[in-house]
Amino acid sequence: MKIRKYIVLLLVLVGVLSGCSAPNVVRSKGSSGFSMESEIMGRANPGYVQWLEKQAMLTTSEKFSTVVSGTNLFWLGPYEKPRVEMMLNIAPVWLTFDAARTIPASTSSVALVLQSDSYLRTIQEIGIRGIHIESMRESGAIWGSPTVQRQLGDDTVSYLFSKGFGDEKSFDNFLRKANKRGMIVGDAVVPFATGRGADYFLSARGLESYKGLYCMIEVPRELWKNLPEITTRTRAVLVDDVSLRALRRARILPPPLVRESLEIPLTPLNWYATDVVQGLDGNGRRFVYLGHGSEARPVLNWNDPSKNARRLVSGSLIQQIGMLHAAMTSVSVSPLYGLEPSYPNADLTGLGVGDTAVQAARDIAQEVRRYGGWTFLQDNLPLPNIKAATESGVDFAVNHSFSTAAEYAYATGDASMLTQSLFTVLQMGIDQKRFINRIQPEPYIDFSFPFMFNPAQKRNSKMSKRYLEVVQQKMSVTGGDVFFHDSKLYLTPAAFVANVQGIRDYRKMTKEQRQSVSDGLTLLGHTQAMQPGIFMLSADELLGVLPLQAGVLEYSTEEDALRQNVAGAYDLTSRGGNNILSEIGLPKAPTVFDDLETEVRMVETFSGNMRRIIKLREALSMQTSTVVQIPKAKNRGVLIQVFQLSPKNSLKATAAVNVINFGELAAAEEFSLLKTLINGNVELEDLQTGEKVSQVHGEFSVSVPPRTARTYVVRSVEQVSNDLN
Repeated sequence: MKIRKYIVLLLVLVGVLSGCSAPNVVRSKGSSGFSMESEIMGRANPGYVQWLEKQAMLTTSEKFSTVVSGTNLFWLGPYEKPRVEMMLNIAPVWLTFDAARTIPASTSSVALVLQSDSYLRTIQEIGIRGIHIESMRESGAIWGSPTVQRQLGDDTVSYLFSKGFGDEKSFDNFLRKANKRGMIVGDAVVPFATGRGADYFLSARGLESYKGLYCMIEVPRELWKNLPEITTRTRAVLVDDVSLRALRRARILPPPLVRESLEIPLTPLNWYATDVVQGLDGNGRRFVYLGHGSEARPVLNWNDPSKNARRLVSGSLIQQIGMLHAAMTSVSVSPLYGLEPSYPNADLTGLGVGDTAVQAARDIAQEVRRYGGWTFLQDNLPLPNIKAATESGVDFAVNHSFSTAAEYAYATGDASMLTQSLFTVLQMGIDQKRFINRIQPEPYIDFSFPFMFNPAQKRNSKMSKRYLEVVQQKMSVTGGDVFFHDSKLYLTPAAFVANVQGIRDYRKMTKEQRQSVSDGLTLLGHTQAMQPGIFMLSADELLGVLPLQAGVLEYSTEEDALRQNVAGAYDLTSRGGNNILSEIGLPKAPTVFDDLETEVRMVETFSGNMRRIIKLREALSMQTSTVVQIPKAKNRGVLIQVFQLSPKNSLKATAAVNVINFGELAAAEEFSLLKTLINGNVELEDLQTGEKVSQVHGEFSVSVPPRTARTYVVRSVEQVSNDLN
């Protein structure tokens, strides 16, 4: 009943916007008669440009803004202070999945399939209260945009849902059915590196109203000789070093960006040059622009005085939170990180860079709160930036430091980094209830450890390199080193566990090997679930998705191949039938586990285990707990945490203790508790086995099997006796 009460309140906050009629949005149609390939080189056709403007997000955002601007809707909710406790009560456990990788049923869309009563009941039984969906909207693929790197559905070019996902009506029906079951739905804001769609092509046409939308600069004709020649039908090419130097000497391009001087291996930003593009005035123009990892991902210019990028993003927020009633939206600001031109004596510490990215996250979060919603930051950034982004900014942030350190501990049997990451967070004063805890937040594991980044402390840089060397050596023993590219390990969560356990042939796993993968994921899932804040599972984890077989998709580089191999499609609802491709052409990946509806009702499966663990988490109200003690462990593979629990927990316990053993041998540990947590004679109770552990000379002695997590509650002996009577 409490969950439903909060959902009603949420809908009241955003429902006022739904009464406003949404402006008409024109869907791109292949039958339009216009071809970008034929038009891009010739004189601009006025009719074609008008058609582009109807497709553009910036045009639509202006219509969306009229719903809010100059009305009381902008002032209905407080916006500076994050509303963390409210969300922790509404939805402390979430599921996230990628719509572009989801296989629909043969005759319906993904949104229609999601409405299945049996599917919604299944994830409800696991304990999931929020559903976050990524890559729902049209991507650059619909424009047939050639690129050297395959795009995987997150290169958004429109506010419209993709054809494979469905339409607004089917999304609304899905949301209403989810709400009736006590679940809310989350979205993803338009990325700061969009795809190449109508907005990009209008910018390249030189239209005045689109200037400043992207980090795009027109090159004077007399300097075209310094641009790379385009001899193919591609729309843009990388600006080589010779051309870069010439354009910088001419002060067309800035000096190297601060981002290039950092030791964080962020997705590279490169300058790309267009071919000659004809404008409405008949004049040909060439541009250079920043691309995020690819020429197909132009970067929005957040700080341009035109405010075009801000208006485009704002339109996305009005649609998602106000019109579609999404409760929470994810934000990724890493394309803006370190965009400032470098200069002598630049402050390259974690506090000295990334301010543009952090401020963008704050601006978005405050606007979302005005409409009654929440935000969370997805990016793997240094902890000083995470702290800054959550101060009057995003409501939550993905805890990359804890998840990466936990996977490192699982791979190496060494929990020292995990312990250190906790100490660092506590020392920095970051509220752990503001974290979203995940087993593996990205398609890869970034073992460069960006959260440790602080060049002012060279020891951290050397330490992170040692950690990287250790895990690379460990993975090379089991053959997992072939999935490394620099410091990034491209493996799905299930494949990572399998590799650590020495399983090389994913497609011929025995029943025992599949069970060992389930057990490994359970350990990592238990570790993340029993933390303050939100716990978020992914479709990759619940289905046990494995990499695609090498060579199934065409690729141009080694990294591109690794990216694609962990982006296989999946049948999330078990209703895909014989379909083997997602809408954007990603082939179905093999999985470790059977369909979710069967697995969740079995005892020793991963989803069955998570169902049990989430029930314990709910009973303890772990989402609102506070870490008050991290006792020193004798075994290097063990992490011990002590939590003070909320008085609202249904077990009536004052404290809980996690003892997690990542080692390959059983571990015996002894520890004492803070006196403030002990009221008289107390004992520990293992929530899984029911075993009681008594104090001996003020200490507790526990033994944990290999690669196992245990959670204990602290109970007074008098309370236990009363409960028994």
